[in-house]
Amino acid sequence: MAKRTAGKTKGGTVRRQGRRVMPALRRTAKRARVAAQKAQLTVGEVIAAAFDTAGGEMSGVLELVTSPQMARALGRRIVLVG
Repeated sequence: MAKRTAGKTKGGTVRRQGRRVMPALRRTAKRARVAAQKAQLTVGEVIAAAFDTAGGEMSGVLELVTSPQMARALGRRIVLVG
C-alpha cells in the first residue's frame, strides 16, 4: 500500500511505494536460473547425468528428471513423454 511522505514538491507530499518481497519459490528459481545459465547445461547432459545416477533404469530417470527438486535447481520444469 502506498504511503505519503512529506517532500519538496508543490503539493507537499509524495507517494512512495514500499518494496514487496518476492515469493520464496520464485526467488529460488530465479537464483537457480542464473546459476544454470552460467553452467550452460544442455537437456541431454541433464538426462545423461540422471541415467548415471539412476543406474540406467528408466523409471528412476523419470523420477529424477521430473522431480520438484530438479525443476527448482534448473529453474525450469522438464516433461518427458514416452
